[in-house]
Amino acid sequence: LRADSPTRRVGAAPSREFASVRHAIAMLSLANAFSDEEVQDFARRIRERLRRDDLEFSLEPKFDGLSIELVYENGVLVAAGTRGNGTIGEDVTDNLRTVKTVPLRLRETPGLPIPSLLEVRGEVYLPLAGFEELNSRREEAGEPLFANPRNAAAGSVRQLDSTITASRPLRFFAYAWGEMSALPAATQMGMVE
Repeated sequence: LRADSPTRRVGAAPSREFASVRHAIAMLSLANAFSDEEVQDFARRIRERLRRDDLEFSLEPKFDGLSIELVYENGVLVAAGTRGNGTIGEDVTDNLRTVKTVPLRLRETPGLPIPSLLEVRGEVYLPLAGFEELNSRREEAGEPLFANPRNAAAGSVRQLDSTITASRPLRFFAYAWGEMSALPAATQMGMVE
């Protein structure tokens, strides 16, 4: 059975606890800015630290879910971990294999070779429509409703039984990277693209 076989999306038998994964490069939290002044202060600090004035910024959506790192070796998903404390997270590989927007094997793109080691960072989240559908199913089954999509997504990924994770309409959005054997782009937007 190949590591990228679609049959691997089904999941494994429930385990008693999650193993730990160590991040090669710390997974840090994003800082928030709630005013123009805070954004300007952020830009000033970056200019000072880099000793440059010619900066370009990219703006990206922020999803409120669970931070995840996917590890690919030679284009095949081999591990997935939560951020945890930034250095050590929980191994949720079996559960992430069930999320349909997580590729089990990366596709070659002309002119953009796949690095032999690629750590992709992103967010597992529950779209609002999926959250409402999940709560509707829970209500019909007489189960307690989830309070919000973020907690529902995090709880769904941290299930010991991956079939529960597979039953939830989760999505993954990639936005950053960790360790990588070769950097395919020189800018944040280049990496995202």
